Amino acid sequence: MSAEHDAELAELARLTAEHLRWEMDLGNRALPDVRAALAEARADAAGEAEAAGPGASADARSARGAAGEAPGERAGPTADEPDADERAISARAGDERAARPEGGGDQRAARGGGPERAGDERAARGGGDAHAAVSSADDRGADDRVMRLRVLAEEAAACTACGLHAGRTRSVFARGDAHAPLCFVGEGPGYHEDQQGVPFVGRAGQLLDKMIAAMGFEQDEVYVCNVVKCRPPNNRTPNPDEAAACMRFLREQLALVQPQVIVALGRHAASNLGVAEPGRRWRGVWGRFEGIRVMPTYHPAYLLRSPEQKRPVWQDLQQVVAAMGRELPDRRG
Repeated sequence: MSAEHDAELAELARLTAEHLRWEMDLGNRALPDVRAALAEARADAAGEAEAAGPGASADARSARGAAGEAPGERAGPTADEPDADERAISARAGDERAARPEGGGDQRAARGGGPERAGDERAARGGGDAHAAVSSADDRGADDRVMRLRVLAEEAAACTACGLHAGRTRSVFARGDAHAPLCFVGEGPGYHEDQQGVPFVGRAGQLLDKMIAAMGFEQDEVYVCNVVKCRPPNNRTPNPDEAAACMRFLREQLALVQPQVIVALGRHAASNLGVAEPGRRWRGVWGRFEGIRVMPTYHPAYLLRSPEQKRPVWQDLQQVVAAMGRELPDRRG
């Protein structure tokens, strides 16, 4: 075997030992037993050196000296006799096993110097295990919310509680984030929404998106839905019985999303949310729906027909931004 080969083998053994120490530091219990493998490799190396003759052995000794072994030092231990690196690894593993309580225990405490150190580390991380448990519970709650909304959407798609289902192409449930702090509620889907199954995708929807952006919200920061989930014929206003049949879906949607503020788009939506009393001013007047603040304003479709009403609607939306503790984006740039 060449001196270069012997040096590479020695360097490989050293790097392997360093890697195993690093794994031990990370608390890896599933380390393979490499002692026999290293001993076997060194035995093979010694056999090759002996077969190659005295000259090769001299070259190997020189290579070991270049690799960090003192002249005259033995090439390596036998399978039953670990070298210093392996002894250090075995000792470290023994210490780790002794420090770990039976049954798994708290590995962080074992590696960090005991329970007190572990407690300090958890406190320094800002809540430690308790915080992780709360976060995990929050995640489970968020996943449950999404699943319940999905089931509710499937129920709406199969609903035949009123006559609107007879003419629908698709039910139109919602779009946006199920955890959004801001929700927009319209009256019902139109032609494009009925075709795509998504609310506010026509011209009125494009205007709504511009309004949302002007408020400083991204599309995934809002939740958009309608009072009724099926398109009324010729885009007429939903009848009271149709709205009443669909209110169970809207009520549960809003209870699951739990927005900070609802914007009711149009008088029909405002009336069904209980914030537009007949004969009284309703636009721009705060109300509440089951504990959630509601700002009623004009529907984007009305603004397309009456663009002079955009200014008062913008004033309403500015109130919403302020009520949510946010600031309007700077549009000067």
